[in-house]
Amino acid sequence: MTQQEMEAKTRRLENYQDICNLQGRYNHYMLSGRFDKILDMFAKKDQNVEIELADSGVFYGIEGVKKVFSILGEKYGFPGSLGLHMLMTPVIEVSKDGKTARGMWHSFGCNTIKEGNRLSAMWQAGKYDITFVKEDGKWKYRVFKWYAIFRTPFDEGWVKRPIISGLHQEDGPGIGALYEPYDPTKSGGFLPLPPEPVE
Repeated sequence: MTQQEMEAKTRRLENYQDICNLQGRYNHYMLSGRFDKILDMFAKKDQNVEIELADSGVFYGIEGVKKVFSILGEKYGFPGSLGLHMLMTPVIEVSKDGKTARGMWHSFGCNTIKEGNRLSAMWQAGKYDITFVKEDGKWKYRVFKWYAIFRTPFDEGWVKRPIISGLHQEDGPGIGALYEPYDPTKSGGFLPLPPEPVE
């Protein structure tokens, strides 16, 4: 292996680690309700920033990102709230020029939701599909999507009640085309697929 090849491999490994750390921090900040820290993880100079969480609809720009996390704060900012999600099956591919990347993870976890005045426990599984961009030497989110597979009461399961409690608002944007959670009556594609290897 030449010196140049070794340096390129080192850069790829560093990028992979930095992106994994960014996504790991996101999950820790979500659990702690630190949406201010999450906002700093999105690109500020990129015109193509967008976010979609489950059935939220697609929001654009940093103002759209702020709106989504404002909705999350209103919905889950109550005593006893819990959103503990694990990241699994990472697939990260960095572009040849090292300026952009795409990553995908499955997530599985438990949530506490509020139904009226009662707290309820819920299982949740989904898939992150994220495009990253390097801004001022640091990886940032450009396109951030989380596709719900199921959000179900812990005591009923995804076959009986695959989806409860969404983020869509009547005056919000339309729900994205890939929002197709688990349906026990259908065969699901659970798209999108992970990024292909960069040659």
